[in-house]
Amino acid sequence: MSEFEHVTPEEAGIDSSAIEAFLREEKKAGVELHSFMIVRDGKIAAEGWASPYRKDLRHPMYSFSKTLTATAVGFAVQEGLLSLDDRLTDLFPEYCPPVISDHLAKADLRSLLTMSCGHKSEMTMAEAERFDGNWIRAFLAHPFHFAPGTMFQYNTWGTDLAAAALQKKSGQTLIEYLTPRLFEPLGITDATCASRNMGDDFTKTVQGGGWGMKLTTLDMAKFIWFLEQDGVWDGKRLLNHDYIAQMSARQIETDNEIYNNGDIASNWLKGYGFQNWQCDVPGIWRADGAFGQFGLVIPQKNAVVVLTSCALNTEAELNIVYDTLLPAMKGDGAAEPLPENQAALSSLRSCLEDWQLPVLWGIRAPLLEKQYGKIRYIADSDSYPSVEDFIAGPGYFEKDGLSMKAVTFRFEDNVAYLDFELNKKAEHAAPAFAFDPFSPAGRTIPKGNEHLICHDDDPADAVTQTLAVGMDGKVRTSRLTRYSFTASGTFTSPSTFDINVRNTEMIESVNIRATFFRGMLNLEAVGSIPENSVLTIRDISGVHFSSQS
Repeated sequence: MSEFEHVTPEEAGIDSSAIEAFLREEKKAGVELHSFMIVRDGKIAAEGWASPYRKDLRHPMYSFSKTLTATAVGFAVQEGLLSLDDRLTDLFPEYCPPVISDHLAKADLRSLLTMSCGHKSEMTMAEAERFDGNWIRAFLAHPFHFAPGTMFQYNTWGTDLAAAALQKKSGQTLIEYLTPRLFEPLGITDATCASRNMGDDFTKTVQGGGWGMKLTTLDMAKFIWFLEQDGVWDGKRLLNHDYIAQMSARQIETDNEIYNNGDIASNWLKGYGFQNWQCDVPGIWRADGAFGQFGLVIPQKNAVVVLTSCALNTEAELNIVYDTLLPAMKGDGAAEPLPENQAALSSLRSCLEDWQLPVLWGIRAPLLEKQYGKIRYIADSDSYPSVEDFIAGPGYFEKDGLSMKAVTFRFEDNVAYLDFELNKKAEHAAPAFAFDPFSPAGRTIPKGNEHLICHDDDPADAVTQTLAVGMDGKVRTSRLTRYSFTASGTFTSPSTFDINVRNTEMIESVNIRATFFRGMLNLEAVGSIPENSVLTIRDISGVHFSSQS
């Protein structure tokens, strides 16, 4: 079984109206849900994607990735490649500090999986930079205040260290190692993982086991169902019961004076297993990624629920699942089918067919389109990023090495086209990572720190990329360097044109305001996630252009 059978919600013991209520309540709570999938008894009871997200698109999983890393470690333990008792000093002797403390000497792989290695705080990117980017050396040098296994403190670097141990022992990346053991049996073919550079003391990068994976919603559901089935897939045991039992159990309490500073929500204070969280509802545990990437294992209902989103109130996102979906699942364990409810089912299907994220409804302004259209605006600075770097959103790590050189607006029918000329001789000196995705505090790039140098103003030396913007209440799709973007826009004043653009392989939309004034153009990009929230990079000061004389 590499694919799930589809059934109606009622056949899975769930009233269709409860699923529609779930969607309605998430929207009411301000949760920007991108997709969901409910699997019960090994069958898909309901699924949906908010346009422009689609079932074939991979979605960033952030810390949901951690549960996959813990699973990979489980396979390595099962094969005798690793042991949960392996000491960090034995795994990485070449990176140990000159003086090894008692707590560091006792820190082991198990303490990495339970986020209790002994660190009082998470290591920062600045610490890694002090070791020439060798973050493993920095991690082991970071103070180990507590005896391993005694104090929970969230620690993404620790998960990455577990992935590094696996890579060192197996000679394979996380994706390579999981492919024959997990992905191929489950029919997962499109998993990717970003990598963390090891600085000048390592010949390879290490895939970001704590943050870097992308999967489709279906593949996320397959993985979570595999866990719900105790490591069994299609009647064959892949991962042993003992490890799954340890992985899913509460291994350590999370409500302590170090982790809980008073603003941690209840669903994160019920305990932690091997790279997964216990939930407010007893018996339910979950894979959990930033901004609401969830995979809930619900053994008492023989079900899983997978969500992708761009949410700030993730506590509400989870509680709505408990309040709307969980009570609607009839039958303890296996589903207790309900009579078909054609009216409710038709209403749900209509809701899912029409489900789309908000777009800007365009107001056509022929005089303004004529005034601003087909004018070539030239960059006033040599320090601008490329258009993709400008609008890609959180989770976008690798700069494309181009720089915005000029832009021209074209208005045709119901579409605005922004033709960006990008200098292909740009020299890039920006940081490799736009933010620190490994710390709850996050990090933004200082404004003006994207160093891209335009060499000349000859259009023949430029690459042109076009962003299409729907002006009729419908998005248009454009492929730029690496990603596809959807965009809608409208004039909001005689001198401003607003655009909402979304990278469909990231989570956030970006609002671009184009302001025209006396032969000049200013572009300002601001992300939908507030500046002070984790992982935010979109708060870039204006990009200025002057019209060509």
